[in-house]
Amino acid sequence: MARKFITLSEQVIAEINAGERQCGEKMTSLRIFAKQYGVSMSTAIRTYEELQDNGFLASQEKSGFYICKPKAKNSDIDFATFTSEVKSPKSALRPSVMGLNTMLSTVQVAPELMPINRLTKFIKQAFDSPQYHHFHYPNAMGLMSLRENLTKHFKQKGLALNPDNLVVTGGCIQAVMAGLQAVTKAGDCVVVPSPCYQGLLQLLATLQLKVIEIPTTPEGLDLEALEQVVTTQRVSACLLTANHQNPTGHSLSVQQKAWLADFAVRYQVAIIEDDVFGELSHNHTMPLPIKAWDKAGYVIWCSSVSKTLAPGLQVGWCEAGRYHSQVAALMQAFHGVPNQCLQMAVSRFIETGHYQRHLRTLNRTLAAHCFAYQSYLKSRLPKGCKISSPQGGMALWLKLPNIDCDALALRLAELGIEIRQGSLFTSRELYQDHLRINCGWPLDAAKPWLDKLCDWVLHNCAKL
Repeated sequence: MARKFITLSEQVIAEINAGERQCGEKMTSLRIFAKQYGVSMSTAIRTYEELQDNGFLASQEKSGFYICKPKAKNSDIDFATFTSEVKSPKSALRPSVMGLNTMLSTVQVAPELMPINRLTKFIKQAFDSPQYHHFHYPNAMGLMSLRENLTKHFKQKGLALNPDNLVVTGGCIQAVMAGLQAVTKAGDCVVVPSPCYQGLLQLLATLQLKVIEIPTTPEGLDLEALEQVVTTQRVSACLLTANHQNPTGHSLSVQQKAWLADFAVRYQVAIIEDDVFGELSHNHTMPLPIKAWDKAGYVIWCSSVSKTLAPGLQVGWCEAGRYHSQVAALMQAFHGVPNQCLQMAVSRFIETGHYQRHLRTLNRTLAAHCFAYQSYLKSRLPKGCKISSPQGGMALWLKLPNIDCDALALRLAELGIEIRQGSLFTSRELYQDHLRINCGWPLDAAKPWLDKLCDWVLHNCAKL
């Protein structure tokens, strides 16, 4: 027999699907819900958590719980159609201006949502440890205890890893860089999705690599276009994100992930997988990366705790499959591994179960943030504007028809606000009417800046 909170959550979901409960409707308080259904407070809490995990309930700070309904992936995104061709990636963002508020521009969780006190305790314990590791050069592969605890952690999520095959890196971008350096040389072509995170485009430009953008579709990636490119162009690698891609927040289907793993074998082409947002699922289950279907070692899987714990830790990892020796040699020769005390602190945080508990809380919070930002932006922006419905992460992708988002970025910079306009996420002339918004902060904190953005858009729409 199903547990009581499962039965209750299924009942509420059935009522939502039948239209008996409407999206945006406020749910009763936990205490009233428990009294109505004759259950304990703990059962009521578990019921609400289950509804949140499945996307049917969102909490708003100091307001309560609201009904929502999971949308089909990518249902609110317009995807560009084009013929793929070789391009040179843009080499840099516009110069940073000191003093700009980056709450909307940097995809990052608000510090107050991170377990700072507990994590600081583990860091202090690691630095106070009398062990010899302070006085010796670190293992080029990274701390074994961290690799073992990462292996156990991801095994619980259905991803089988071997600690001997993991390489600890200074964050996800460093892992991606080592992967690229292992399989490409200057002038080579790398396939990327369109739109593509601007940090990856910058990295490709720095390594003097060419890019071939592949159109994105509501189902994920245009696999037909990808196969055509690989059969007509000399491609050295594919740089892809399967889960909660930045900037759109969309994920590939299980079928596409399996197809890509098989595709890599058929064409003997490396897939470098940036999975830094993989654990930030708005549902209760982490979607598996392409690496889970990789049997021949062509997938170089990269991730870190930069988005889940703290960017400043600079602790990431890489499972490079058949390219393991090349990546390990590059890390040893050029990159180096993160501070061992920080590795030890992260390792202990995972080992003690604090990391998994933190992720459960954080993902519920991010799901609520996403819902709150979507609702607020829809209430403020003019009709015709579109907002993505990500299944994870903290990036919202907005389309503002007839709005020049490069001009919007300049205007907001004058007002002290930094945003990321759509033209930064491509090597082509696309997405000029798009921008990416971070929803990692509570809505109340971001409202003053969102209001300035919306006011500018409304003012300029009125002129059209």
